[in-house]
Amino acid sequence: MKSTQIIAIVAVIALIGAATAIIVNSNLNDDDSEKTVAVKQSDGTIKEVKYKPERIVCLSTYACELLVIYNYQDKVVGVSNSTFTNPDLKQYYKEGKAKDVGSFNKPNISEIVELKPDLVIIYPGYGEVEKSLQDVKLSYIRLKCADASTMAMEADSLSKIVGAEKLGEKFVNYYKGIYDTMKAKGKAKDPKRSTYMESFSEYSAAGKSSAYYAMAVEVGAGMVYTESASTKISAAWLIEKNPDVIIKTPTLVSMEGEKAPALYNSIINRAGISEVSAVKNNDVHLICSQLFGGPRCFGGMLLVYDILYPGDGT
Repeated sequence: MKSTQIIAIVAVIALIGAATAIIVNSNLNDDDSEKTVAVKQSDGTIKEVKYKPERIVCLSTYACELLVIYNYQDKVVGVSNSTFTNPDLKQYYKEGKAKDVGSFNKPNISEIVELKPDLVIIYPGYGEVEKSLQDVKLSYIRLKCADASTMAMEADSLSKIVGAEKLGEKFVNYYKGIYDTMKAKGKAKDPKRSTYMESFSEYSAAGKSSAYYAMAVEVGAGMVYTESASTKISAAWLIEKNPDVIIKTPTLVSMEGEKAPALYNSIINRAGISEVSAVKNNDVHLICSQLFGGPRCFGGMLLVYDILYPGDGT
């Protein structure tokens, strides 16, 4: 197995920002503890929160990544368990630096209250979490910081909240430069190479609703599975579709050490798929799932495009 067949980038953290409409309240005095800032949330709505909060509970692992980029991780007192155990982030948020307050969608509200945060960053789409925070009168903002399409806006918002405007501008400019370029290159490809993307479990086809699918399509993949929801497919289905490329998106943990070669071999040796074009032509690849969401998702875009159209100048 060639090394180029397994692609796992552990930490692609860059500085990237185009400004969005965010205003620090200038009617207050120079004491940052009294300032507020109005920023765009994930859905584009404006919300006013404390400027440069001193105690943050962050329930979005991707927002936690950005806080490291903005050198603001030391102000985080609580995180979700997915951040607490993340191989890349646990050095910044392990016990003694931040507290594990449970899952991002069902956090322990009483533990959050005990931490006395002046801002809670929540993952959008979970009304029960919002209601619980409202009931205990804690300030919160919805910032996913996960999707490629809204990354620039949310990264800019977070940089303004923590007073890291210059870093935010660098991050967003860099990110948008790559994102816009790769989208244009993908759109121009015709015909597009047929692609099967598989998520964590065997024969689990990534659907249109997944970040993996959306990003692959943006850089020029012709997806053989076209349903909205991810679902289990069969070997017979895959053989019939006969994709040019197979991309598996395992987690970083499942690719550590000798796990990646073992996983790769388990794919190409599945019963009956030896005649699929991707297997015959040595075009089966592993890309760490962390590269399809959050601040480093531009890395996933570059890798998928390079897999689909090798030697095309990326």
